[in-house]
Amino acid sequence: MMNKILLLTTLFISLINLQAQNKLLDSINSLQEFVYLSKKGKWKEVKKKKGISLNYRDLIFNDTIKTRLLSAKFKLNSNNFDSVIYHLKLPKHIKLWNNGIRDINILKSEDSYWVSHAIYDIPFPFKQKDLVTYSTISKKDSFLILSSKSLPNFIKPQKGVTREGYNLSEWRLKLSTNSTIDVEFCALSLTKSKIPKFLRDPILQRILVKSFANLKESFNKKNNSNLN
Repeated sequence: MMNKILLLTTLFISLINLQAQNKLLDSINSLQEFVYLSKKGKWKEVKKKKGISLNYRDLIFNDTIKTRLLSAKFKLNSNNFDSVIYHLKLPKHIKLWNNGIRDINILKSEDSYWVSHAIYDIPFPFKQKDLVTYSTISKKDSFLILSSKSLPNFIKPQKGVTREGYNLSEWRLKLSTNSTIDVEFCALSLTKSKIPKFLRDPILQRILVKSFANLKESFNKKNNSNLN
């Protein structure tokens, strides 16, 4: 009888802690907030190709949640923030450069935010996944920041498609010299994957490098066409 009482007490305390943790996660509105509240490991460069640098760092949130923060850095041949934002926001542009997206649509758009639904282009035999995000644009110091947070319950899940549960991402744009823009893309996901990292990471890194290379190339072509 005493063992049952102890077990129930332990389960009850665990449930309270889980609810408190979920409330804390729900209260976070940006990747910057999550990182600020986390214990941070050192950055490690895992790939550098075509002018694109991919890096990871370990994060421990609330002393219980372990995850990794991904960062990709590169330059775009542009001095126009609006043009870059169009490529990062509008579905017709995203489909041209992002090799990781099979389809994307804007579900809702207001002056201060928009909600997007993206279906990943995941190779067989991995399960298909999608992501619904709430996105905003803000300025901080010399940076223009496009920040996104997942909204997994905004629309009903599709049959045969796994919905991303907790996902935060951020694009940081800064005007640099010689009519270029420094770009940093950061993202993390708390959605558990059954695919081990040694299989998942090379595929993700290859898709990211190809996609960002496509984005860079689109601005190179645009600048060259303007010179002719």
